[in-house]
Amino acid sequence: MSTATTSTASGSIQSRIASFPADQVDEFRRQYPDYDEEESEFPLWIEGVDTTYAPFIPTSTRRVLVALDMVRLSSADKVLDVGSGDGRFCFAAVSFFGAQKALGIEYEQDLVEKSTELARDLVDQGRILFQKADLTNWRDSPTMQSKEWTVIVVFLSPEGGTDMEEWLVQEFERGVRIVALVFDLKHLKSLHCSLEDAEEGIWVYEKQQQ
Repeated sequence: MSTATTSTASGSIQSRIASFPADQVDEFRRQYPDYDEEESEFPLWIEGVDTTYAPFIPTSTRRVLVALDMVRLSSADKVLDVGSGDGRFCFAAVSFFGAQKALGIEYEQDLVEKSTELARDLVDQGRILFQKADLTNWRDSPTMQSKEWTVIVVFLSPEGGTDMEEWLVQEFERGVRIVALVFDLKHLKSLHCSLEDAEEGIWVYEKQQQ
């Protein structure tokens, strides 16, 4: 399968993001602060937690919005965030793009609790849910194998991406759009990268139209 890529239409993406109310963006940034590389070590490895699969590195407000725009997220989508951290992708998917539903799965219980609290209103409405899960043995769970997801967000190290290749390819083949952050999935030859912004560290994998 071809792995050729197409550059992002940065102009149209930026104009769409600029259309979001400034006060909504500012509140999102206050609720989910941007990562400060000067104040923290990179990446944010969590003491006592195996982060081989998905290290916790908070994504900036800009990157969250750009990534969700690149994947053309809409009210028709249901989003699964694998390694959801503090839940910012799930929150933005629902609050900015109107996604029907978002589920974040995360290994660290403290982050699950923090995510739930930060998105309390949307959690109470049943629009967002966060679950604790060990990705090394959770891929065969009913949630991961559910056919309801239309977009999957992953922040996986190369080791994690390779180990989860079978599941990622399975989802890709059934038409799910996959967003990879920081670590691309180009080593998974069965996937087709349709859009990329290497500078931002965003890759969109989507099955080519026949």
